[in-house]
Amino acid sequence: MDTIGSILLTTDFSETSAKAFTVATGLAAKFGARITVVHVEDDRVSPLLVEYMAVGLESIRQRQVESAKRQLAEFVERHLGEGSDVDLEVSLGVPHVEIVRLATERDVDVIVMATHGRGFISHAMMGSTTERVLRRAPCPVLVVPG
Repeated sequence: MDTIGSILLTTDFSETSAKAFTVATGLAAKFGARITVVHVEDDRVSPLLVEYMAVGLESIRQRQVESAKRQLAEFVERHLGEGSDVDLEVSLGVPHVEIVRLATERDVDVIVMATHGRGFISHAMMGSTTERVLRRAPCPVLVVPG
């Protein structure tokens, strides 16, 4: 890769993920790259929970995505400034799957994401979105430590 033209920057709205914004904007400035900031709303719901829900699952997911869109716009404005020239993307699905899908579809040159550095127990039980993206990504992944 001689140049970087497009960057996929992931966020979960945590201050840890905000640290990756500085790295991504630095890369974008150096290479004249376009940044797409993505947030993935995890859509995995327990079947037991669905059975007892009074409202439909689609209605809940629609509200979830709309809320995430507002949060993403606010988060980006807070960390990149008002009127930042970046693309915003909210996706619904399994986070690592959606990040890899978007990177592939958009033919991005690099994914920039932060890692939470969770402890061994948490990592063993839940796994790591960052680790899963690293294994499956179609391009280099720049991991910013939390």
